[in-house]
Amino acid sequence: MSTRRKLTVSCFASLALIISACTSPENSNEIETVDESTTTSSQEAPTTTVAAATAQPDSSAATTADTPSSSDTAAPSSTEAPTTTGPTTTAAPTTTAAPTTAGPTTTKAPPPAGDGGGDPKVDPFSIYTGILGFFSPDKLVTPAIAPDPPTASGTFPLTGLAGSSPSRPAVVVKIDNGSKALPQHGLNAADIVIEEEVEWGITRLAAIFHSNQSEVGPVRSGRSTDISFLNSLGKPVLAYSGANDVIDALLLNQKSVQNFSAARSNAYWRQSGRKAPSNLWANTASFTKAASGSAPPAQFYFRAAGEPAPVGTATTNISVRYPSRSVGWTWNGSAWLRTQDGKAHNTNGGQVSAANVVVIEARVVGTGLVDSAGGIVPEVVWLGNGNAAVFTDGKRINATWTRSTLRSTATLTDADGNVIELTPGRTWVELTAPGNSSSS
Repeated sequence: MSTRRKLTVSCFASLALIISACTSPENSNEIETVDESTTTSSQEAPTTTVAAATAQPDSSAATTADTPSSSDTAAPSSTEAPTTTGPTTTAAPTTTAAPTTAGPTTTKAPPPAGDGGGDPKVDPFSIYTGILGFFSPDKLVTPAIAPDPPTASGTFPLTGLAGSSPSRPAVVVKIDNGSKALPQHGLNAADIVIEEEVEWGITRLAAIFHSNQSEVGPVRSGRSTDISFLNSLGKPVLAYSGANDVIDALLLNQKSVQNFSAARSNAYWRQSGRKAPSNLWANTASFTKAASGSAPPAQFYFRAAGEPAPVGTATTNISVRYPSRSVGWTWNGSAWLRTQDGKAHNTNGGQVSAANVVVIEARVVGTGLVDSAGGIVPEVVWLGNGNAAVFTDGKRINATWTRSTLRSTATLTDADGNVIELTPGRTWVELTAPGNSSSS
């Protein structure tokens, strides 16, 4: 493999703007609202009608903030994540404890607003200072090091498990991960779950469903980080409670993504016994019934069922640190079991589990946005290349990830440049800044 080029970042200066990081269709008095004179409502977009299980969410509510409770976060940092480029990784990554990442170069020719199937009422590029929104899906950022993974005959594409793959698109649901959202519903029915940092150092989950349909919740807002992986899923459905006008416009710009936000779909309901905003529920079957498209492409290479991992160091415990969230995974001999902030992380049906855990170290940059309480809205740039740790079959494999375009999958390779194959089953991806994970 050739040495990767050093990539730089050019960001635009932005006006000072206080804008909500989340548009939830609810009217709870517990949530601080944003002065709507600073942003137009993102709920003016046309509605896509699908069958709803119960009542629709209130679409007339004001824009709300994603401010976490005191139990979710420590005191905020006074500095924003730097946007300078780290040194380039090499084709054969080392096993040092503090790997670096390389991100893409931004351009001054963003795609036109509304190019992706929506009619956003705001030009996001006059405000947005992130990276991912400036790239078209096929813009080459770094050379590909292997073909995208195939789907083996007779298997589900996102898990590699044996079965008849349904001809329906993947459904990506954004799920609340605050303390008041627990326990969530549907996590152990997902094929892939991606954890990403949001404001104040807490995390949000992107659960990706294809082989199974499920009720899922609590559904929360979208983020620009989602652009990192949405386009690689073919023509996926994106289900989220809403977003501020800037993020909503960026998500609408992803023309391969079928946008089923709560402002554009009546497939959501308010779950009894839960408090807003952590009470918005949906069923993935409602989205796939209304959506078009076929099965998503595979996102990982998989070993054959029952085949052991050929390389790696035996590992029992994984620790991943976010600024205001600690995550643990423990190998029980057949699966990784998840803890969060020192407690078992439960979903309906038991403790959250995975066949594979992939820790992706990527650059975290600012978006030029803050929430209504002043929290910086970050963007995790899972585009380009960087270091990773793959936990599969009770082993740790030090790795490099490479995503050459937004439409490409993220290829995982070991220190010798060989593509890493995962255990068939559910995979959790932990998106984090460099140096924030360890194992034993």
